Amino acid sequence: MSTSPTVLNVEDTPENRALVRRILESEDYQVVDAVNALEGIKKAVELNPDLILMDINLPDLDGFTAVTRIRSYAHLKNVPIIALTARTISDDRDRAQAIGCDAYLNKPVDFDELVDAVAQYVAAGHRDEGTTTKREYYLQEQSVNLIEQLEQKIEELETAYARLKHLEQAKSDFISVVSHELRTPLTLVSSYTQMLQALPSIKSDEAAKEFLSGVSKGMGRLQEIIDDMVSVIRVELVNRDRKPAPVSIRSTIKTIEDEQAKTVRERQLILKVSVENDLPMVNGDSKQLHSALSRIVGNAVKYTPDGGQISIVAQPVTKADGKVYVEIVVSDTGVGIDIDKQKLIFDKFSTAEDVMLHSTSKTGFMGGGVGLGLTIAKGVIEAHNGQIWVESEGYDPDNLPGSKFFVLLPT
Repeated sequence: MSTSPTVLNVEDTPENRALVRRILESEDYQVVDAVNALEGIKKAVELNPDLILMDINLPDLDGFTAVTRIRSYAHLKNVPIIALTARTISDDRDRAQAIGCDAYLNKPVDFDELVDAVAQYVAAGHRDEGTTTKREYYLQEQSVNLIEQLEQKIEELETAYARLKHLEQAKSDFISVVSHELRTPLTLVSSYTQMLQALPSIKSDEAAKEFLSGVSKGMGRLQEIIDDMVSVIRVELVNRDRKPAPVSIRSTIKTIEDEQAKTVRERQLILKVSVENDLPMVNGDSKQLHSALSRIVGNAVKYTPDGGQISIVAQPVTKADGKVYVEIVVSDTGVGIDIDKQKLIFDKFSTAEDVMLHSTSKTGFMGGGVGLGLTIAKGVIEAHNGQIWVESEGYDPDNLPGSKFFVLLPT
């Protein structure tokens, strides 16, 4: 009983893979798929197929590079290779032939043309175009060496990426476990503190009341940190229970302005708010958007010295694609952010300056924090299909260049 010929189909588009598989399996071929060049090379070496279909546009290496690498293996020298591509570059056909392809077919694939070409080259095998000159041999050898190095680097990067992904997940898991475990003892301490504060002997002791008040404030701050940690996890999971509804950014900003009024007054800051009258609504979760914008404004308050100025401007903008967005710009006259840290500040636990310089106040100038506020804000904005970025001339606590945070939300 004869075995059906094996065809290796190297193609990154699922629809094209399914189409080729359907066509060839109907003609009694065994089809093995590979979704990128490196996988195609690996499977070609392992399977020694009767024919290879090679897409030219692949996500890691292009098809020409993959064919060059495949031809470098002795047991694959006689395997016929058919190049498939939707490209219209004039010399692609000649290039495909020069590197060892037996045929060159255009996409979309024609049923009869594909079946005829596969049958022809499975039967005939690969035919060399003749002997190569010494110069061509050395150039080919050098090309194979370069491809080997490139393969190794890609594999190293993929390993490093997988490791980073694992570490990121481990960090998220750690945050989740720690925040959960901290809640139980914190609840106990809070409950006993309230019970102590209710005792008549404590109520009449001013020193004891002051001490317990300090404990309560410390617990409140710890509770805020735990809530931030939980918020990071929730944002990463992109709360599937979130039910988007029309949200008024005007009302959200007004609420934030009221919330910051006490801090602004105590630190003699100037908070200017300018919201366009015709500001459109956005579609989203009002609590999450309030949380994100509040954290951005709070960040501006934290890094602006007493007597400084913060402004919030919200207006509709129309982008080149014709879509209307709400743009919110939060500016401050604070210490600014180093240019090389302007992307890092949105990462977990990142801060823009030396953490040893932090004070312990949440609202005081350069007040401490765990570096999660902007991470949460970024997660929320992006979950709403928006964008967030920062602009600053750099970090300078003497000249105070300030920072500008930009938020774009689709209407």
